[in-house]
Parts: sequence; structure tokens; C-alpha cells
Amino acid sequence: MILLKNVFLDNQACDILIEQNKIAQIAEHINAPNAQVIDATGKAILPSFCNTHTHLAMMFLRGIGEDKNLFDWLQQDIFPREAKLKPEHIYALSRYGLLEMIKTGTTCFTDMYFYADETLKAVQDMGMRAIIPYLGMDFFDDNKTDEQIRQARTYLESPPSSPRIQKVLSCHSVYTCSEKLIRAFVALAKEYDTYLQVHVAETQKEVDDCLQKFGCRPVELLYRWGAMGPKTLFAHAVHLDDNDMRRVKETGTTLAHCPTSNLKLGSGQMPLQKYLDAGLKVTLGTDGVSSNNSLSMMSEMKLAALSAKNQADSVTAGKVDDIFALATRNGFNAFGLPAGQIKEGALADFILVDRNNVFLLPDNNRLSNMIYAADSSCITDVFCDGKAVMRNKVIPNEAEIIADFKHTCADLLK
Repeated sequence: MILLKNVFLDNQACDILIEQNKIAQIAEHINAPNAQVIDATGKAILPSFCNTHTHLAMMFLRGIGEDKNLFDWLQQDIFPREAKLKPEHIYALSRYGLLEMIKTGTTCFTDMYFYADETLKAVQDMGMRAIIPYLGMDFFDDNKTDEQIRQARTYLESPPSSPRIQKVLSCHSVYTCSEKLIRAFVALAKEYDTYLQVHVAETQKEVDDCLQKFGCRPVELLYRWGAMGPKTLFAHAVHLDDNDMRRVKETGTTLAHCPTSNLKLGSGQMPLQKYLDAGLKVTLGTDGVSSNNSLSMMSEMKLAALSAKNQADSVTAGKVDDIFALATRNGFNAFGLPAGQIKEGALADFILVDRNNVFLLPDNNRLSNMIYAADSSCITDVFCDGKAVMRNKVIPNEAEIIADFKHTCADLLK
């Protein structure tokens, strides 16, 4: 048990009791003689963040291929360098990515990358929560298709090493995956009652190419192939028309908004407020550092809010409460996790912030400060599943993680 004493929740100090991996009690004063007591005087508690779309081990590509559009960037800079990746690289790269996530208040993320078993190992070792897919990307090669279907089944058949981890499936996109592969992954996801993730309608070019090749837009194509539903997440989803939106809503499909990556690659701006007003389920993700340069959900929230106002030409778009929900509650709930809120019965995933931090004063509206003003310097402690993964800004083995990352980068980028 852990007992947080004198922590600020909303606008008053209270005690919060953590039992196992959940918030057991919130009260003005709690007496728990057997609990580990943490004096949280001067700190406020907030939900931690859930990053619903990233490519964690792309950490070595930060700053590579700047100032290019998506398809040039992928073909010229990303795919050739990713071809050098080996399983032993992924563990070190993933641990470093998790280090950045923890420092910026994220405790849960959904990934989409190669050699998933190495990422699973890093997540386990770092005490994080994650939804890790087997990534399908066959480039319309039948030999690759059959092998990836076999590997995906094998991946799902072995249980994850921790209840903090969910194994899921991912098809990269309609321009890198065959119909056979996508239909097979849809069937596997249903058979194993798990989730499916796909890049969808990220650029206008993707939409135009899909119309030319298949006679319909990506959302409609995936709908025909059965790849939509309450356990499907579409990453980006920038370019949806009204019919696409109707399909998304009626199937309960979730969208992952990645504003920084979309703007940086010139992919466009998601009409976030239009989607929210239509009742679509929207979450927030950073994408990989190769197209964002950061895994910070704090900076992602700010850009999501500003982009929403700019795109809608309305200062009432991208409201503070909505943006914070995208980064917290909506993300956790999309994967069936009762977290993203500080309430009794919720999973104990949370952050503590310094109420005297220069970016959090005056404390007129804490959520607004977190979205528009704060950076990672305000976060002092991060808890995942009821356990501290950062205490007083200290993460175990940080120096070793950084050294391993630098060595791996030198190997990959030489």
C-alpha cells in the first residue's frame, strides 16, 4: 500500500490510498498504518498520459530527413535506415523512448514497430503499461503475406509477460498492406479478441491513390474489408469526408490525432472540433520522434488545442477539458483501461507536479497551465500500475539507458 499525504486534487489537499494497482480511497485524512507514506505537500496529482500512436524505437531517427513530405521522407530517409535494424537494437532504443515518456508524464502507449518482443521486454523492465502490436507490412508480396500471418498468430498465442501489457495487431496502411493481409489480421484480431491499428487517411495523396486504385477512399475500403469496429484504432485520420465520419461513428472506431507529425510533414490538419461535435472517439498520439522529434504529450496537447482553433477558425474549438481528455481518459478507455482519472477504483497511473513550478503559477486553471504553459520540469513523480517509475525526478538506471542508446545510435548511423 502507498499513502499520499497532503496532495492537491482539484483545489484542496487530501490523502490518497493506493492498494495494489488501484486508487482505493480519497479522503481528507486517511489512516493506514501499514502503508508506505509519501509526503506530497506542495504537489498536485493529475492523471498520467496515454500516447495512442507512436513508433517507439524510431528514437535513433530524431532529426533525420527534415523538411520533406511524408512519402519522400519514408522512401528516402526512413525505410532505408530501418532496413539496418536488428532485434538487439530495438531493446536499447525502446528503453530510451520509455525514459523520455516517463519524464514527460506518459505511463501508457500504443506502439507500431518491428521486433515487438524486444519492445515488450523493455516495457516490462521499465514498469510501463503498453499496447504492443505485431506489425504487418507485406508490400503486396505473397510470400511475405503468408509469413507475416503465421508470425502474427504465433505472437498472439504466447501471453504477455505482464498484465500491464496487451498484445494486439497492426497493419501499417492500405498502401503497404495487401487485402489478403488486412483481412487475415482482421480475422486474427476477432479470434483472439484483441485490437487492430492502421494508419488511415494521413495525407490527401493516400486518399487520391486509394481512389485511383480501388475506386473508394481508405476508410470505405477498410470498412469493406471488415477492419472497423470498437477494437480498431485509425492513426492520423486527417482527411475524412462526411461518409468516412459516418462509418467511423457507426462502427465505434477510435481515431488517434497526431497534430505535430501532421503539421511537420505537411499532411494537413485534422478537423478535430468537427469530429468531436459529431461524436467521434478521438485520442492523442505523438507519432514517432522521426516525424515529431518528441514523445511529449504535453507539447502535443498544446499543438492539438492551437491546431483545432486554427483549423476551425474559432477560439471555442479545442477546449481545455476536451484536449486534456484526449491525452488521458480517452486514450486509456480506447483500450478498455479504467484510468485517466483520479477517482476511487481507477488504475493508479498518475503524475505528481510541483505546484510552485514557474510554469504552473498562478494556479488559476491547472489543466490550462498543463496544456499551454508547462513542460516536463513541473513533473516530479510518475506512478504506473501503483508503482513509482520516477520519484523526485529520478528514474532508475538512467545513465545506463542513455549509454546503451548512444552506442546503438552509433552502430545504426555510422
